[in-house]
Amino acid sequence: MPRFVLAAVVALGLSACSDDPEEVTPDSGTSVDAGTGADAGTDVDAGVDAGTDVDAGVDAGAGSSQGSGKLGCTSTGSVMTDAGTLSYCVAKVGDTEMKIIEPQVGVAPGPMKLAIYLHGDGAATYTGSNPRALFDIGGWTYGHNTLYVAALAPNKCAWWTNPARTDCKGDAPVEARDLEGKNAASLVQVIEALRRGWDIQDGPILFGGSSGGSIQLTASFLPRYGDRYPGIYALSCGGEKPWTGTLDWDATKASLRGPTKFYFTYGDLDPLLPDIRTAEDYLKGFQFPVDDKVITGAGHCAFDQVGRVWEVWNAATTAP
Repeated sequence: MPRFVLAAVVALGLSACSDDPEEVTPDSGTSVDAGTGADAGTDVDAGVDAGTDVDAGVDAGAGSSQGSGKLGCTSTGSVMTDAGTLSYCVAKVGDTEMKIIEPQVGVAPGPMKLAIYLHGDGAATYTGSNPRALFDIGGWTYGHNTLYVAALAPNKCAWWTNPARTDCKGDAPVEARDLEGKNAASLVQVIEALRRGWDIQDGPILFGGSSGGSIQLTASFLPRYGDRYPGIYALSCGGEKPWTGTLDWDATKASLRGPTKFYFTYGDLDPLLPDIRTAEDYLKGFQFPVDDKVITGAGHCAFDQVGRVWEVWNAATTAP
């Protein structure tokens, strides 16, 4: 993968690009009550080995998970969104911490959709004092019967790198890639825990990513679990073909591809552009629906890449 070193350098070295471009945020008032252990119900068995294969088998048809009890919160907080001030729960499954915003009660009958966002390298949109992963997306999910989860990479900085990586400073070398798929397996743990805790639709999951998060979804998660978890992928400023060069499942079968669709958004000056377009071509080769939006004159993540995620989800779920 001759361009991957460049991809890693850009994704990590331009921390403002990977996670937090120069945009004015609506409000800096995110408050966290780290001292409360709000009991939201059933806690999660974190003892599952994230390195093991997981056979979860989600049905892409009608139905739902019938889950209940939610997850136990290690802390709670609130964030200002377009839908007003919303509460969120900080929970943990295995090595993955997440912030969860539940949808508005009564906004729609029946089971809810599931939306998961993976931050870019540096995790600023998740860990920052004004986490854009919450206020940019949470307002939309709240009003669209969607359980929203912003997930922190197990190594606390980059989803595409090995979870055992301890030094998140500087440029990650190509050898830092999580070639064993441990982070992908951790994401499966998260999905299954959420399905046990809430009544989640057996439909496509709304996946979103920025930079390194998008790379994780296309290069590692999809090749291993794309048939089990069909999804609507909103991919900002990132994406690669599978690192192994192939998928672990037969994507030539329409029944396995299911309703999965890909939406790429990137600048025409992004140094990662060759890898993104290679990923698009790879997916098109399997007849996946692939859409892209190219931002003229924009470099790496030099646009509202977090807000773009909910825009894609909105368009994909409201289209006739």
